[in-house]
Amino acid sequence: MPATDEGLVHHIASALLHSARQHKPRIYNGVSGQVLRRCLDDAPLRAALFRFIDVLPQLQGSAAQAAHLRAYLDEAGSTGLLPGLMKLSARPSLSWLATLQIRHLAQNFLVEETPRALALVLNKLAALPATVTLDAVGEAVLTEAEADAYRDRVLWQLQQDWCAKHGQRQAPHLSIKLTALAPGFDPLDAGGTRRRVYARLTPILELAAERQATVTIDMEHHELKQQIVDLFLDAVVHFNDPRWQPAIALQAYLPETRDDLSRVLEAAQRSGRRLGVRLVKGAYWDQEHAWALERGWPMPCYLDKAATDANYEALTAILLARTDTLHVAIAGHNPRSLAVAIAHARQAGLTATQWEIQMLHGMAEPLRDALIEQDVPLRIYVPTGDLLSGMAYLIRRLLENTAGTSILRQTWLDEAQDAALLQRPAPPVPSASTPVSAPPPTLPLSDFSRPEVRAAFQRALDSMQAQLSERPATGAERYQSRNPHAPQQILGSARMTPLNEVDAIIAAARAAQRGWAARPVVERVNTLSALADHIDAARHHFAAIQVLEAGKPWREADADVAEAIDFLRYYGAQMLALSGDHATVDFPGERNRYCYRPRGLAVVIAPWNFPLAILTGMTAAALVTGNAALIKPALPGLQSALALRAAMDAVGIPRDVCPLLIGDADLGRALVAHSAVEIIAFTGSRAVGLDILHEAHTPRSGQRHIKQVVCEMGGKNAIVVDADADLDEAVGGILASAFGYSGQKCSACSRVIAVEAIAPSLQQRLVAAAATLRWGDPADPSCDHGPLISAAARQKALDYIAIGGQEAHLLWQGSVPQGDGSGWYCPPTIFTEVRPEHRIAREEIFGPVLALMTAPDFATALAIANNCDYALTGGVYSRLPRHLALARDEFRVGNLYLNRRTTGARVGVQPFGGIALSGTGIQAGGPDYLKQFMWMQSSSENIMRKGFVPGGE
Repeated sequence: MPATDEGLVHHIASALLHSARQHKPRIYNGVSGQVLRRCLDDAPLRAALFRFIDVLPQLQGSAAQAAHLRAYLDEAGSTGLLPGLMKLSARPSLSWLATLQIRHLAQNFLVEETPRALALVLNKLAALPATVTLDAVGEAVLTEAEADAYRDRVLWQLQQDWCAKHGQRQAPHLSIKLTALAPGFDPLDAGGTRRRVYARLTPILELAAERQATVTIDMEHHELKQQIVDLFLDAVVHFNDPRWQPAIALQAYLPETRDDLSRVLEAAQRSGRRLGVRLVKGAYWDQEHAWALERGWPMPCYLDKAATDANYEALTAILLARTDTLHVAIAGHNPRSLAVAIAHARQAGLTATQWEIQMLHGMAEPLRDALIEQDVPLRIYVPTGDLLSGMAYLIRRLLENTAGTSILRQTWLDEAQDAALLQRPAPPVPSASTPVSAPPPTLPLSDFSRPEVRAAFQRALDSMQAQLSERPATGAERYQSRNPHAPQQILGSARMTPLNEVDAIIAAARAAQRGWAARPVVERVNTLSALADHIDAARHHFAAIQVLEAGKPWREADADVAEAIDFLRYYGAQMLALSGDHATVDFPGERNRYCYRPRGLAVVIAPWNFPLAILTGMTAAALVTGNAALIKPALPGLQSALALRAAMDAVGIPRDVCPLLIGDADLGRALVAHSAVEIIAFTGSRAVGLDILHEAHTPRSGQRHIKQVVCEMGGKNAIVVDADADLDEAVGGILASAFGYSGQKCSACSRVIAVEAIAPSLQQRLVAAAATLRWGDPADPSCDHGPLISAAARQKALDYIAIGGQEAHLLWQGSVPQGDGSGWYCPPTIFTEVRPEHRIAREEIFGPVLALMTAPDFATALAIANNCDYALTGGVYSRLPRHLALARDEFRVGNLYLNRRTTGARVGVQPFGGIALSGTGIQAGGPDYLKQFMWMQSSSENIMRKGFVPGGE
């Protein structure tokens, strides 16, 4: 790669900067410009403005607009003339002013998708002169209809003869996002995603070939990057028509982009085609950073702007040295970065057919004009759409114009010194990825966007399948585990624990408990930590068991294993904090302390729906506090329990301290009733939980203690959808909450209560999005959802569907595998016109059945949500602060989720547990949980002797 003359770069950059600074960009002028400039130094006001812009397209009527604007401004707490004027407009009679200004602001960046509006912009750009690339703004879609609409918008743009009509000296040039072409764009389902994308990409590229157009595939967030690159390179081969020009955008803020560029170069050489590459800095940094911290994944982007700038310059040099193979577009608004590109192009003698600079419509127009003065080939990226579809795009552009690191802000508003703006950036430290700034609070979930992770998981599944016995075990005393997707498949068997052995097992456990409790706390904690490490090392193996035995799709199975590991590590850390003596209040001559002691013998009765996580969590709490734990798993989760007990053997947890008992309800009743048992930890149905509470609190002969019960039961969880809800978030969150693991979670959403103003549009999108979900074999990564756990569970869900058909209106029902041997599948079903008194609105179903209800206003919707025997989880989708505050105050649930799904609680992050008839109010994975397995002893010691106080003066 030839070195760039730094003197030439500085000369060009200085000329660009000097010319550009003669005028301010349009965005900084006028009323909206004054607002933006005021927001630069007032972060709360800036946040208030962006929040209002985000919600505006959803608001119906001036009253709603005024209420939201006022609420956001009040929360910002900004003072001065401009905030005062903005508050003045936050009333119904004047809210149109704010709305008008935001629409004007949007028009700086976004062109209305009509012939008249496009003609106006294209004629102006042709006169500069500059060519264009059109982008029908849109990103990930939820429904097939939305994907069809995006495809049709792109086809409409291709069908127009923009070049002849508006003086553009070019063939059509479009930019598209692949995620807008298919719902369910998922790296875990690469083949299915390809088929769905190609169904709509094919007519686009066929018309592009006919029109001799260029189609650039825009890059999106990092989790999808590999898949987008793969699809682009595949399209180069699959649509091998030389009449269309393939191009792709690559992001300089990713250290791995150089590898992606190498793949593009190799593809160009193999295909014999000249491929296009648009180099951008990257527009998703804030999201990537937030997601990396939340997920515990490495930050994929450089953490500082200088490293991105340096990588951008290095990639520019590589690209412009390969114009024999590539058509290069250098996209940006940084005078120094663009000057580097111009210098390379001039040194190499490149022509306008080999490279170009690209800029965004409405961004840095003075710099655009300065580039035209330099006589460089210039293309303007023109996004088209309406305010609603373009909202995410608009906010990204506003962030670029107002962020503290923004080159636009530094150039025109902060008036940074030329030397600082033109300084050569320091080269980045080579790294495959940049670590996040702090360790994650929980074990990161597997990143299935990485092919090596998918391959490792598949190997674990294949290994499990290969190890299955060809013959079912026989004997009435043995339980046979079956695959709910293929019930004829026996996964394994185990001996049932006879009831006449329970006394001996309990006696042995009581004897072993004394030695276990006598071990130092650190030793018990280290043992559980070793168990966590052991499971972590075989993580995919444990998850594969759940795919086959519990019918969990890949991500659900992986999350269950991660949660089990989190419980072991979290409770270990909690026990270290609780151990030893703790002071209360001391006085001269008196010392006051308290400590925690193990209760003795715990019975752990675990459910099948989280066969490793909940069993491990309850068992870990019992063991780390010094108790013995008799663990009785639900039979449909037996193979996970056997694997856990084998892992305990590997790390040295004595079998007598934690025996595994295998049996049905009769065994559970015997354990609960035994007089030697002091703690019962149960997760399961309401009926069984209430029976346990009754039995446990009825002392048996010879019992000299009150049994402690930690009880989590069911849920009939509601999500309230406000009139201003973001439907993209609400629809996705509802479907994940209601149909995740086929609705077999106590935290699952089974009721949606929508404010009437939004109910029709919510129902329409919900049904359309639900229709895109894929039901089938959980071992197949293309399937989102699998079967129910048993034939009885399936029949129960089908019975409730029949009840719903009598009580309410069947709005939608999906299709599932059917026929002999097809598994215990229940069709996902959505009912509407459901009333609070209906059984499907009151009784727990534990299947993929969703009841839709309406309410005239938010307060009524919240009241309906609270009118329930259960109180486990609840969700609210709203963007009005006072409604969110009302939900915090009045939504009576153990776990409240605002503007997110109601499932997926993380250990130590969202402690989990319910009240009312959902549980005893103890949150698993929270700071109070271990205390339920111990009793507290308070001691007070008089240390005064004959007037002498030890330690006194």
